[in-house]
Amino acid sequence: MFAERYFLFPVVAIAFAVVMVLLCRWAFSKAKGGSLVRRVDHGPATRDSFGLLIDVRTERSHNEARIAVSKLKDFGIKATTARTREGWTVYVWPKDEQAARGLLDTR
Repeated sequence: MFAERYFLFPVVAIAFAVVMVLLCRWAFSKAKGGSLVRRVDHGPATRDSFGLLIDVRTERSHNEARIAVSKLKDFGIKATTARTREGWTVYVWPKDEQAARGLLDTR
């Protein structure tokens, strides 16, 4: 009985490790049709590709866009930035669009 357990545990552990390695190789492979893991495009996007969010301003640098977001957040407006083909764009929800445009236009 002891000999069976002594032999069985390493075999099961090695088999489990082999299955995990094969699963990871398949999941992260770059072969055509080999992976179900979503590939992420880190290039700049178009301004209208962010669903319900509305663009209220486009800045030249990320720092300028973050300053605009900080200003909006100080007034309780939820905002975010994204890199677009035109530069760094500030986005808000539709209900906050007018208030955000008003705050950002008073520079």
